[in-house]
Amino acid sequence: MRPHALLLAGLLATTALSPSQARAQGVPQQEARVGLQTETSSIDPHFALVGANQTVAQHIFDPMLSADRNLRPVPGLTSFSNPEPDVWEFRIREGARFHDGTPVTAEDIRFSLERMPKVPNSPAPFIRMQGAVVSLDIVDPRTIRLRSRGPDPSVVLNAMTAYVVPAHVARDATTADFNSGKTAIGSGPWRFREWTPGSRLVLERNDDYWGEKPAFARATLRPIGNDAGRLAALLAGDLDLIDAVPPTEVARLQGNRAIGVSSSTSARMIYLAMDQAGDSTPFVTGKDGKPLAQNPLRDPRVRRALSAGINRQAIVERVLSGASRPAGQLAVEGQVGYDPSLAAPAFDVNEARRLLAEAGYPDGFRVTLHSPNNRYIEDDKTAQAVAQFWTRIGIETRVEVMPSNVFFTRAGKREFSIFLIGFGHTTGDSWLGLSQVMHSYDQQRGLGGLNRGRYANPRFDALLDQARTITDGGQRDALLRQAQQIAFRDDAGILPLHVPNNTWAHRAGLSYEAGLDENTLTQHLHVKP
Repeated sequence: MRPHALLLAGLLATTALSPSQARAQGVPQQEARVGLQTETSSIDPHFALVGANQTVAQHIFDPMLSADRNLRPVPGLTSFSNPEPDVWEFRIREGARFHDGTPVTAEDIRFSLERMPKVPNSPAPFIRMQGAVVSLDIVDPRTIRLRSRGPDPSVVLNAMTAYVVPAHVARDATTADFNSGKTAIGSGPWRFREWTPGSRLVLERNDDYWGEKPAFARATLRPIGNDAGRLAALLAGDLDLIDAVPPTEVARLQGNRAIGVSSSTSARMIYLAMDQAGDSTPFVTGKDGKPLAQNPLRDPRVRRALSAGINRQAIVERVLSGASRPAGQLAVEGQVGYDPSLAAPAFDVNEARRLLAEAGYPDGFRVTLHSPNNRYIEDDKTAQAVAQFWTRIGIETRVEVMPSNVFFTRAGKREFSIFLIGFGHTTGDSWLGLSQVMHSYDQQRGLGGLNRGRYANPRFDALLDQARTITDGGQRDALLRQAQQIAFRDDAGILPLHVPNNTWAHRAGLSYEAGLDENTLTQHLHVKP
């Protein structure tokens, strides 16, 4: 018997029980109540290419292609073929319909791809597919043909986050129309019911979904940024599932028979980005508080000094309770482009001070490090730890934290000098992440959309551009490794910190499919037989 059938059978057998009685007896509930560390900033699936928004988008909308548990592309809403080196055909599965009952068509995909890069005020724009594709042609109502700029496997990778909306509904829709629910119509496993920002997002199961139906008839997603509050709500029986379990609480929860714990390594790297765009930067001054003659973050010696001044292993052990591993590159182990030789930089106070003196800052300077306080595991505590380490090398560091919705808006406007942020890979190939986080910004070509610090090196760009058209795995891997050696070993273009583990906790009568994608998806919550 399937999980949702078991759920309905349990509900029919216990209609006389109150919700609290049913929970006490371990009876599955019709509603899944989920506590999220981070709230989406919009229901519009094309508004921002950031994790919290992607989590909600995957409930309501389908991307063109799905991902398996190892982030490899698999057929989903569409399947694909590559009949010519620069031609990519996507075929919509038979029976796929939007929540209003209309079939998903090739015109909907074309409209969605054209809309993605044009959403106003996006803090993290979807420009990457636009840069890869030169033409979109409808072959028939269920088939669309994309032509790329030469052979380009990134088309398939980008399709994994290309969410499809109905053209007849969203043609003139604004992001506000999606947020109100007026145009929040997708083809995904859940239907939009209501959203009260800061309070809850309510969804209903899409019983006409083409894929596996969710186990619950209804889902309520509640943003609870405070770790203690989220955990307390689970233990009190007010929630069925929470994400971002603090590492210090995992052992205690594993000893609680009423709670289940699901963990996985992640494909997200937490790092520090640095403003390298101009001769001045707003939050770096001399120790007297006066502006410096030039922006020290543009000097690779300063960036390498800052990197050497961080004890990553201590952060992993003391702040993250071992639930992470130090990082020295953007790619994660197992990805195409991962370079085992790029270990986390060694902590070396003397080397950091030497590099600062060589760059002309023997007495250091003053900085403000910005960070979200409800997006990543112990993000604010990690920022505080970095500040303490930098103080030891002469960099007086003040930390300013804020909710993630405020943080990402400001980071997208490039208001910070140094800031803690993360990138979660959505595929098993590191090209996509490198091209967005570290390639020099080029909106027309769809590159550097998440390069908020404006790191730029023509040699790095050339290797990435060359790798883009290579389909041979070995050659592609070698080129991406070379590019990473330039960006991290030579330039310290960004400062990798760590790759966290992800942990979810839930009621013992449930199970959760933990995976590399780290998104908290209610369709992955099941009732145990």
